[in-house]
Amino acid sequence: MASSVGEDINRATKLYHSTLNQLILHFLPFALPPNTSSHHLYALGVAHFLPIYAAFESSFRTQLRSATLSPHLADILHGLHLPDLERAKALQDDINFLLPPSPRAPTPNKVPRRDAFQRHIEVSLARKPHLVVAYTWIFYMALFSGGRYIRSKLRAGLSQSMSSASSTAQIKPSGLAFWEFPGERDGEDLKLEYKRRVAALSIQLTDKERADIVEESIYIMASLTGLVREVAEAAPNRATALVLGATAYHINPDFQGPIARIRPPWLLLVRHLFPFGVMEILSTTLGFIASSVPQQDLVSPLPVQLRAE
Repeated sequence: MASSVGEDINRATKLYHSTLNQLILHFLPFALPPNTSSHHLYALGVAHFLPIYAAFESSFRTQLRSATLSPHLADILHGLHLPDLERAKALQDDINFLLPPSPRAPTPNKVPRRDAFQRHIEVSLARKPHLVVAYTWIFYMALFSGGRYIRSKLRAGLSQSMSSASSTAQIKPSGLAFWEFPGERDGEDLKLEYKRRVAALSIQLTDKERADIVEESIYIMASLTGLVREVAEAAPNRATALVLGATAYHINPDFQGPIARIRPPWLLLVRHLFPFGVMEILSTTLGFIASSVPQQDLVSPLPVQLRAE
């Protein structure tokens, strides 16, 4: 029996997945107390991903309504669709809750990686609707693996920042709807049903469709790494950018993160001449330096788009 295409995706993207996880875990603490007294930095950062979720979920729904979809693809897409997994509206609700309605942060002139990824999604899913398998697997399953750990950190951090902002602050809704799912099982039933459906439709896929999905998955993970880089480049202080860049460079030598702009020549020498493990120590040291920066230097908003386009 052929393996699930989801397993193929996991194998093909293993290296990217590890890199992306480590980048996020290094970046997240700077958006939460005690490194910042505000939850706005988290909200502005995660808003960078709203147009991406909105683009692929909107394209998915468009394909479901398409009269030109072949019976083969219609069976695959309709079999895959679980409305309760959709995240764009929940993410928009979180952003609206966590950020004051006015003043809104100004729209940046350029967010090239995100804009290019958004256009790619719209064009690719119109041409090859079966690629939605790659997008749903990566964007939804991540919320049930590392996403659970991230959510636990966010719950503690956002509650602390909201409580410090106002002694009478109402922290319901939590501002974490993006990470939460309806039902008593908190989405675990949705995850199992989705994975069952992917395994079932894997048999229906042609070899070419399967190869397309795996190839697109690699592109998605590379693009997500670029989006995290785009957020990191807007880090509100040099120390934060440096620790993110040093970590990213150690994880992936081809990563051109913020350290590419501020990396001193000796850092390259250190990486190649010192024993393995030195860069981890350096990254940890830089992290301590970054955490020592005054809080007011850490709460400047990231220049990201707040609305789905």
